[in-house]
Amino acid sequence: MNKRAALAAMAASLLVVSASVCAQTMKSVAGTYSVVKVPAYGENARGMLTLTPDGKYSISLARATLPKFASNSRVKGTADENKAVVEGSIFHFGTYSIDDGGKSITFHIKTSTFPNWDGTDQKRALKMNGDELTYTVTAPSAGGPPNDVVWKKMK
Repeated sequence: MNKRAALAAMAASLLVVSASVCAQTMKSVAGTYSVVKVPAYGENARGMLTLTPDGKYSISLARATLPKFASNSRVKGTADENKAVVEGSIFHFGTYSIDDGGKSITFHIKTSTFPNWDGTDQKRALKMNGDELTYTVTAPSAGGPPNDVVWKKMK
């Protein structure tokens, strides 16, 4: 291989590597994602994350199954039904920012089904790999160790 071809090959490989580690922006992460993995809600968890380019977000997460309410009224659940739903789901929305040169995402939570999070900021380490977005929840609402939540951009 001649010198010029070798330099071109090296430049191309650097471009590929640098594209995968580029700093993220609100525009680059914007989209609608489905949950791939969320340890707090077990196998086959269900969920959707929406990030808009202008900084609004919404997250909904739930276990694969939640109990049906025998009363057929969400305000008349039994203690066990209500407990299972609270332990098996979380929803919150508000605005977000990309911080630390694109290495973290901060959720500025306006409203959550866990009211202790209302009006708080949650900063989470952020990684993008192709169409997968991963962030680390350092203080899960149910307690326990930090965990990575993985999302895949919907087509």
